[in-house]
Amino acid sequence: MRASFFVAIVILFLFSCKKNTPVPLNSGLFGSWEVRRVYNGNILPADSIYKPGNGNIVRLNADSTYVKYVQHKYSSKGVYHTRINLMSMLAMSNERLYFDNDTSFNYLVMLNGDLMTLRPMIPDIATVDYQKISN
Repeated sequence: MRASFFVAIVILFLFSCKKNTPVPLNSGLFGSWEVRRVYNGNILPADSIYKPGNGNIVRLNADSTYVKYVQHKYSSKGVYHTRINLMSMLAMSNERLYFDNDTSFNYLVMLNGDLMTLRPMIPDIATVDYQKISN
Protein backbone atom coordinates (compact mmCIF):
# COMPACT_ATOMS: atom_id res chain seq x y z
CA MET A 1 0.00 0.00 0.00
CA ARG A 2 2.74 2.41 0.97
CA ALA A 3 4.80 1.61 -2.15
CA SER A 4 1.82 2.09 -4.50
CA PHE A 5 1.06 5.43 -2.86
CA PHE A 6 4.67 6.53 -3.41
CA VAL A 7 4.56 5.41 -7.06
CA ALA A 8 1.29 7.30 -7.59
CA ILE A 9 2.83 10.50 -6.15
CA VAL A 10 5.93 10.15 -8.37
CA ILE A 11 3.77 9.65 -11.48
CA LEU A 12 1.65 12.64 -10.55
CA PHE A 13 4.74 14.86 -10.26
CA LEU A 14 6.19 13.60 -13.54
CA PHE A 15 3.07 14.41 -15.52
CA SER A 16 2.30 17.70 -13.78
CA CYS A 17 5.69 19.34 -14.45
CA LYS A 18 5.82 21.85 -17.26
CA LYS A 19 8.89 22.16 -19.41
CA ASN A 20 10.36 25.62 -20.02
CA THR A 21 10.11 25.29 -23.79
CA PRO A 22 10.46 28.12 -26.29
CA VAL A 23 7.24 29.74 -27.43
CA PRO A 24 6.57 31.58 -30.67
CA LEU A 25 7.89 35.12 -30.57
CA ASN A 26 5.44 37.92 -29.91
CA SER A 27 5.22 39.85 -33.18
CA GLY A 28 4.51 43.01 -31.16
CA LEU A 29 8.18 42.99 -30.17
CA PHE A 30 9.48 43.21 -33.74
CA GLY A 31 10.78 46.61 -34.80
CA SER A 32 12.98 49.44 -33.61
CA TRP A 33 12.51 50.76 -30.10
CA GLU A 34 14.04 53.98 -28.77
CA VAL A 35 14.66 54.64 -25.07
CA ARG A 36 12.34 57.22 -23.50
CA ARG A 37 12.87 56.69 -19.77
CA VAL A 38 15.26 54.87 -17.41
CA TYR A 39 14.23 54.58 -13.75
CA ASN A 40 14.19 52.66 -10.44
CA GLY A 41 17.70 51.20 -10.62
CA ASN A 42 20.30 51.32 -7.88
CA ILE A 43 23.18 51.01 -10.36
CA LEU A 44 24.12 53.66 -12.93
CA PRO A 45 22.71 55.24 -15.04
CA ALA A 46 20.66 57.58 -12.90
CA ASP A 47 16.93 58.05 -13.56
CA SER A 48 16.62 59.88 -16.87
CA ILE A 49 14.09 60.98 -19.45
CA TYR A 50 15.18 60.88 -23.10
CA LYS A 51 13.89 63.05 -25.93
CA PRO A 52 12.80 61.55 -29.27
CA GLY A 53 15.73 61.13 -31.65
CA ASN A 54 18.25 60.33 -28.91
CA GLY A 55 19.61 57.33 -30.86
CA ASN A 56 19.52 54.81 -27.99
CA ILE A 57 17.80 52.08 -29.98
CA VAL A 58 17.28 48.35 -29.85
CA ARG A 59 16.09 46.64 -33.05
CA LEU A 60 14.28 43.31 -32.46
CA ASN A 61 13.97 41.24 -35.64
CA ALA A 62 11.56 38.41 -36.44
CA ASP A 63 14.49 35.98 -36.81
CA SER A 64 15.31 36.45 -33.07
CA THR A 65 18.30 38.71 -33.71
CA TYR A 66 18.84 42.13 -32.22
CA VAL A 67 21.05 45.16 -32.85
CA LYS A 68 21.67 47.87 -30.24
CA TYR A 69 22.74 51.46 -30.88
CA VAL A 70 23.89 54.02 -28.31
CA GLN A 71 23.56 57.64 -29.44
CA HIS A 72 23.16 56.50 -33.08
CA LYS A 73 26.37 54.40 -32.97
CA TYR A 74 26.42 50.62 -33.29
CA SER A 75 26.88 49.04 -29.86
CA SER A 76 26.19 45.30 -30.06
CA LYS A 77 24.24 42.56 -31.79
CA GLY A 78 23.21 39.01 -31.06
CA VAL A 79 20.22 36.78 -30.46
CA TYR A 80 17.29 37.39 -28.13
CA HIS A 81 14.84 34.88 -26.66
CA THR A 82 11.41 35.08 -25.07
CA ARG A 83 9.74 32.77 -22.58
CA ILE A 84 6.25 32.72 -21.14
CA ASN A 85 6.23 32.09 -17.39
CA LEU A 86 3.35 31.57 -15.04
CA MET A 87 3.55 33.40 -11.76
CA SER A 88 1.55 30.94 -9.70
CA MET A 89 0.94 33.22 -6.73
CA LEU A 90 -0.52 35.92 -9.00
CA ALA A 91 -2.15 33.45 -11.42
CA MET A 92 -1.05 35.51 -14.41
CA SER A 93 1.26 34.76 -17.28
CA ASN A 94 4.08 37.05 -18.27
CA GLU A 95 6.61 37.25 -21.04
CA ARG A 96 10.32 37.30 -20.27
CA LEU A 97 13.04 38.45 -22.66
CA TYR A 98 16.75 37.77 -22.46
CA PHE A 99 19.66 38.55 -24.74
CA ASP A 100 22.14 36.03 -26.13
CA ASN A 101 22.38 33.01 -23.83
CA ASP A 102 22.27 34.79 -20.48
CA THR A 103 19.15 33.20 -18.99
CA SER A 104 20.06 34.44 -15.50
CA PHE A 105 19.54 38.06 -16.56
CA ASN A 106 16.09 38.50 -18.05
CA TYR A 107 13.46 41.19 -18.35
CA LEU A 108 9.73 41.18 -17.76
CA VAL A 109 8.21 42.56 -20.98
CA MET A 110 5.16 44.82 -20.83
CA LEU A 111 3.67 46.03 -24.12
CA ASN A 112 1.09 48.79 -24.27
CA GLY A 113 0.45 49.90 -27.86
CA ASP A 114 3.68 51.43 -29.15
CA LEU A 115 5.27 51.51 -25.69
CA MET A 116 7.43 48.69 -24.31
CA THR A 117 8.73 48.44 -20.76
CA LEU A 118 11.60 46.10 -19.92
CA ARG A 119 11.75 45.51 -16.19
CA PRO A 120 14.79 43.46 -15.12
CA MET A 121 14.24 40.65 -12.68
CA ILE A 122 17.29 41.90 -10.75
CA PRO A 123 16.00 44.87 -8.71
CA ASP A 124 19.28 46.84 -8.78
CA ILE A 125 19.12 47.24 -12.56
CA ALA A 126 17.00 50.06 -13.98
CA THR A 127 13.66 49.63 -15.75
CA VAL A 128 13.61 51.02 -19.31
CA ASP A 129 10.64 52.40 -21.24
CA TYR A 130 10.88 52.31 -25.05
CA GLN A 131 8.84 53.98 -27.79
CA LYS A 132 8.40 52.06 -31.06
CA ILE A 133 9.89 54.14 -33.86
CA SER A 134 9.55 51.71 -36.78
CA ASN A 135 8.39 48.20 -37.67
